[in-house]
Amino acid sequence: MVLSTSVLTGAELAVWRALRAEGTRLFPGGFLSSHAEALAIPEAADRLALEQGTRFGVFEDATPAGIAALRRETARRARHRAMIGAFYVTSAAQGGGAADALMHVLLDHAADQGIWQLELFVAAQNPRAIRFYDRHGFRRQGRLPNAIVTPDGTEHHWFCVRDLRRQSVPDQAP
Repeated sequence: MVLSTSVLTGAELAVWRALRAEGTRLFPGGFLSSHAEALAIPEAADRLALEQGTRFGVFEDATPAGIAALRRETARRARHRAMIGAFYVTSAAQGGGAADALMHVLLDHAADQGIWQLELFVAAQNPRAIRFYDRHGFRRQGRLPNAIVTPDGTEHHWFCVRDLRRQSVPDQAP
């Protein structure tokens, strides 16, 4: 199995939409939008987003295995920041390095664009995702109570930040 990552374009519209739909259906707590809301997004809006060069895919050989998005702040004084949006890896690809590859392409792209602060929200009820983001240098900065409302009640989210200016990992004592 060979993993590869790429910036997604309008040519991969079907890939983006299919994986986002799968993610919102299988892991509804991992997305701000509900499954129905994700399905209702017009193709033209998704195509426009894809053409901005801020949507990424990971592939196992030629099979789509995951997607991720960055949303850079537009205000001049906040352009050093970007939010990681939709981040999803298929169940079949989990545990095989696809999520790590996808995160690395996000980190590299952000650094190349002069972004040095990445932000995200992660469901407090998702310990696997929390461990993943912890492992990639994200630090919890605060808890957002009642972040989303579901038929089962409310879910709380952690707000996490990674400062890309701190690229090196300190040496460990022997």
